[in-house]
Amino acid sequence: MAASCLLIGFILLFLLFLGDRIALSRRERAVLAHVASAAAEFDVPPAMVLAVIRAESEFRPDAVSKAGARGLMQLMPDTFSWLCEQHLKEAHAPQQIDDPAINIRYGTYYLSYLYQQFGSWRVALAAYNAGEGRVTEWLADPALAKGGTLRRIPFPETAAYVKQTLEYYAEYLNEINFEGE
Repeated sequence: MAASCLLIGFILLFLLFLGDRIALSRRERAVLAHVASAAAEFDVPPAMVLAVIRAESEFRPDAVSKAGARGLMQLMPDTFSWLCEQHLKEAHAPQQIDDPAINIRYGTYYLSYLYQQFGSWRVALAAYNAGEGRVTEWLADPALAKGGTLRRIPFPETAAYVKQTLEYYAEYLNEINFEGE
């Protein structure tokens, strides 16, 4: 536990140090501590978390989609409740989905969960956007997938989302050069 806390502290200091020296926006710098903590807790690359936040909300903590997804990582209220009750076994009031620290922590956990389910960031991102059930169906369709690899994403919005998020991920990796990614 002490080693884990030390690692989180190191990552946090590293991110905060770099946040002052690279071209991160004020909004990006504002979430670095939350991203570092959640990324370390759930073993998700910090650059991936930043990429998802950028793609989902452009770092606007008050973002609400037409479908009702909320916060920096655009979590649906039902997904947030499911994660609270079934996965992390924590009690949060529904409005806590809007708290940046909680939203980032739960969104990062969900990314980790999806990556463990599918074994690929590309597929995990597709599931984050289109839903786990849909992606499972796509993977079972030989016209879309082969050998557990999603060859084509049939929803143009999801295909664009995955492409854009992976581009953001590459940018953050190149800009920040996170160790271990």
